[in-house]
Amino acid sequence: MFCALAWAVLPLAVGAISDPDWEAFKHKYQKSYSSKGEERARYQVFKATQERVDHLNKLNGEPAFGITWMADRYEEEKYKRGHRKPKGFVPVAPVRNFSDAVSAKAVDWRLTEAVTPIKNQGQCGSCWAFSATEAIESQLILASGGRYDIALSPQQITSCAPSTGTYGCQGCNGGFTEGAYEYLKTAPGLANSFYIPYQQSLTESTDTVACPKEKVAAMDGPYMQLSGGYAAVTGYSYAVKPCTEGSCENQDLKGLAAALEQSPISVCVNAGVWNDYTGGVLSSAACGPMGAAYQDHCVMAVGFNATAPKPYWIVRNSWASTWGMQGYIYLEMAKNTCGVADDATIPEVKVDLSEEEARDAAARRAAMFRRASTGSATATREEPLVV
Repeated sequence: MFCALAWAVLPLAVGAISDPDWEAFKHKYQKSYSSKGEERARYQVFKATQERVDHLNKLNGEPAFGITWMADRYEEEKYKRGHRKPKGFVPVAPVRNFSDAVSAKAVDWRLTEAVTPIKNQGQCGSCWAFSATEAIESQLILASGGRYDIALSPQQITSCAPSTGTYGCQGCNGGFTEGAYEYLKTAPGLANSFYIPYQQSLTESTDTVACPKEKVAAMDGPYMQLSGGYAAVTGYSYAVKPCTEGSCENQDLKGLAAALEQSPISVCVNAGVWNDYTGGVLSSAACGPMGAAYQDHCVMAVGFNATAPKPYWIVRNSWASTWGMQGYIYLEMAKNTCGVADDATIPEVKVDLSEEEARDAAARRAAMFRRASTGSATATREEPLVV
């Protein structure tokens, strides 16, 4: 009997994990596993994450990566990306000219109502829909001077943007912001998030929810008063000339900064290392290639700080406020880090205002800019912003 008992506990003793880092990780994130075998497998993923984080921090030159609650997850379980353009896509939208913009030393639209709260795309590759939605929200707020501050529906874009023709959007399997705008040009508008709420799973990959066609059609119909506010999108433009091939090392970074003086901007990037990001400035060396072929995620640039010891772009993500720095990441500003200037778009929204309302909106936009550029040489700017 004694021998049998000894053999029964021996496998557990052999399989036991003695690692303070692992125990601290499990305790901090309340991790539990269905079996010793699963825990052993997850521990191996955790150790690989530790090695990767150490390597990335060395590349970065300073800490920017760390152990997060994702450290024991397989690649397919991590935060989803999803930027995909149709093969042979040719950009035809105009490129905006911001050459007459003032040169601010720092702009942070988070200090204003022009940036809505951080969202969470969950386990759906709908980043492109979130990026487009957030950019439209910002443009609607700026164009109306804050009169129309509406949380809009990324689910509508995810579910309804067609997969055919020039749209080329595949719901949770990926898409691109230009395709989102093209779809919205044909729709009554982009609904608010209460009328068409986000229904994709936050915890597991699922099929894309079907397009609520009747709701979309009724948005500006007899039940418009019941469906609530929406945004009418008339088109889009590029903040700087897009890069569609090659290394994209020579993008117009000054133009991107000038565009950010006017408003937040949708951008698509290479986010291959972002799952391990925890804070600080992510260098171009650590982020990796900036070429168009490496774009895999769409987000939103909301400002920059050229006065910091290591100047950076301020970028908003859609992986919840628990990721990064309360949902944000800083990218090295001296280079086209992560390809931040490869595919920068600005949606155009239609806002019907009276002359008096338009004057009030212009004054409110100017006030927002002063708050966004606090501490910069342009903090006293009075003229209305271009939207």
